[in-house]
Amino acid sequence: MNFSGLFVEDMGVLAPGQLNLTDQGLSFKGSKNVSAKASDMDEVRWQKLGNKPGLRFGMKDGVSYRFGGFKDADYDKIADFAKENWSQSVEKTDLVIKGWNYGDIDVKGKNIEFNWEGKPICEIPCTAVSECVANKNEVFMAFNQRDDAPITLFEMRLHMPADEEGGVDAAEEFKKAVLAFAGLEAETEQPIALLTDILCMTPRGRYDIKIFPTTIALHGKTYDYKIPIKSINRLFLVPHRDGRHVNFVLSLDPPIRQGQTRYSYLVFEFDKDQRDDIELGLTDEQIKEMYNGALQRNMDGPIYESISILFKIVCNLKITVPGKFIGNTGTPAIHCSHKQNPGHLYPMEKGFLFIHKPAMYIRFDEISSCHFARSDGGTVTRTFDFEIDLKAGSSLMFNSLEKEENNKLYDYLKKKNLKIRNAQRIDAKDLDSSDDDIDPYKAAVKAEGRQRMESDESDSTDEDYDLDKDLKKQKIEKDSSEGSGSEPDDEYDSGSEQDSSGTGESEPDDEEDVRSSKKKQAKEPKEPKEPKEKKAKKEKAAKPEKKGKKTKDPNAPKGASSAYILWFSANRLSLKKDGDSVADVAKKGGEQWKKLTAEDKKEWEAKAAKDKARYEAEMKEYRKNGGGGAAAESSKPSTKTSKKSTGPSPSKAKSKEYISDSDDSDEEEEPKKKKKSAPKEESGDDSNASDGSEDESD
Repeated sequence: MNFSGLFVEDMGVLAPGQLNLTDQGLSFKGSKNVSAKASDMDEVRWQKLGNKPGLRFGMKDGVSYRFGGFKDADYDKIADFAKENWSQSVEKTDLVIKGWNYGDIDVKGKNIEFNWEGKPICEIPCTAVSECVANKNEVFMAFNQRDDAPITLFEMRLHMPADEEGGVDAAEEFKKAVLAFAGLEAETEQPIALLTDILCMTPRGRYDIKIFPTTIALHGKTYDYKIPIKSINRLFLVPHRDGRHVNFVLSLDPPIRQGQTRYSYLVFEFDKDQRDDIELGLTDEQIKEMYNGALQRNMDGPIYESISILFKIVCNLKITVPGKFIGNTGTPAIHCSHKQNPGHLYPMEKGFLFIHKPAMYIRFDEISSCHFARSDGGTVTRTFDFEIDLKAGSSLMFNSLEKEENNKLYDYLKKKNLKIRNAQRIDAKDLDSSDDDIDPYKAAVKAEGRQRMESDESDSTDEDYDLDKDLKKQKIEKDSSEGSGSEPDDEYDSGSEQDSSGTGESEPDDEEDVRSSKKKQAKEPKEPKEPKEKKAKKEKAAKPEKKGKKTKDPNAPKGASSAYILWFSANRLSLKKDGDSVADVAKKGGEQWKKLTAEDKKEWEAKAAKDKARYEAEMKEYRKNGGGGAAAESSKPSTKTSKKSTGPSPSKAKSKEYISDSDDSDEEEEPKKKKKSAPKEESGDDSNASDGSEDESD
């Protein structure tokens, strides 16, 4: 007898399928398969399931199966068939749907039945209970969850009055009956092992773990979890990419919950060198009887090894470890990110494991194809993206994989016979030249060199320091800047009229003016006050504009490189290692250069001298042809004398350079008057030095 379009109840989910009744028993085929022998049947009931007529089969071992989706006319057929072939009567039972919240509760077989006046209100399998706690007259029960269930029962609280005559604690007796059939242990019982302060990456926190024969209890500062052993279906042990840690991963079905968040994987992290002694709470006889002597009462060694062995024996599962794949870092871990969350991808023998946000395991039989894509990180492709297309229609994208992992991952997929949409390896040339496409450090060095050339364009070669020339230069700058407001009078004279008149000071044009100004202030004596008439005349003169930023001539020769720059450019690739930033490479280069002997540096100093000679020759030819260097030299003095006002002239004869400069500057302000006064100053006539400039020169 066959019935199609039916469904079987499985922890809140109505799984569709087809029911076949034979003289030997029943079989249900669908998303969940069920079979039972007629000889194992204890009772058969006709009761509704999901607002449709259904059958409930109670087995002698306490398990029950419920099927729904029948028609009312099917009752007579099934009743006759069961009586004739199974010698079973099909009893009609009606559910109590009045909404009452009181009745009689009892544990029958492996089910919790809630009845009123002999009629069932609800029925819950004990295997669905994840936690049961009794407190005085109250019992609290929590239930395992299924993600695909449309309606979920989280918890239930029952009030059980104490039996005053018999003195029996009804709540405690009910809890013991539920725990016995649910495969749970009470917290007061002795655990197999107690692990304290274990770091868990997912869910994040540190937990004390109690391992019981059928459950695992996690106790944290905020959350507690109780996980049935039967819900653990896979164990993974993988090394961390840093080589100092190990991750132990537990796959759960159904997952645990933290609010609205579900965790299908527990990811523990252990220090590779951490050792600890674990003492089991079992006797030698119990270990031999329960686990065939596979465990030892005192487990000594690295803590990650002891815990992995303990879970392996208790859960009766194999531990999956990485296969033969070795990445560019010498470990099976590939650093990448999934949905902006960084983690590690482990190519295993039968799938991919990604930890840790969110942790996932992708089996090869779920994958339809793989795809290597260029990363969108910029013009330099030092990374790539790895996409996995699933047979279900969705895809998973892992971003920012290092380019060196491309060929290793490609060869791994080929060995596993996985389809690759763009089957192409990367040439070794591309791997070597990828870092040289745009080198940030090299670009920074070039920019610094260009900046130096622009600032030192007129001074291409180093010269010996000339004290007389420097003093003369300071004197000229002092005389040319008198009355221009470039030096504050109140620094030397607190009663200066400049302070009262409100005239401000102008900033020096460049660092050279600042240095010469400071030297002059430190060495020269206090300047005398100028007459009011002359100061007022100076204030009328327009202040010179600041020099604009020089633009580099593209035809100018390339600047000379130092010995260190030449050595570093030649050895930069050998200094650079995976993960080093530009600053790290520069630091290593500086330390290595200091360790070189004078003999080792001779080669690079000779190259630097040769490069300097080349630069000087090219610069000489460049200036000879009217390049920017010569123009810069001729324009430099005129910039300084643009500040010059009609200040006192020194008693010493001025150089030709100064006379020409002062002519140019005077022509801008008072052309006729200044051209006549210049010869007098050159002849050493002191008639105009009425403001004390003679004392200054002496």
